Amino acid sequence: MIASTRANLVTLVTAPTVWALHFLVCYVTASVHCAKALPDARVFTGDDWPDTTLARLLIAVATLAALAAIAWSSRQAWGHWSDGDAEPPFDDRQQFLGFATILLCGLSFIGVIFVALPAVFIGDCR
Repeated sequence: MIASTRANLVTLVTAPTVWALHFLVCYVTASVHCAKALPDARVFTGDDWPDTTLARLLIAVATLAALAAIAWSSRQAWGHWSDGDAEPPFDDRQQFLGFATILLCGLSFIGVIFVALPAVFIGDCR
């Protein structure tokens, strides 16, 4: 058995909380970087846009950390879910919370990837 603790609502909301914090970190990082890089009254044309390499690197690090935290949460939830008969309907609260946490981990994993995609495809502060 992987998980030695009992599942509770804290384990259920761990992955969506990590996703929300990742969203906040990514968009604050990008907005602060672009706000500091752009002078107040300058109009950019052509290739004059500031480089976002540092912001993209910080977003990549935050994305890897968030995906690792979600993977850890899903590993713990797998232990709660597979502790008995793993087919719905669940008679045990632990199995239900484990299954629900696995589903939320999957959704949060995909959400983190989609939040990080603009940093992959957008190369400047336009």
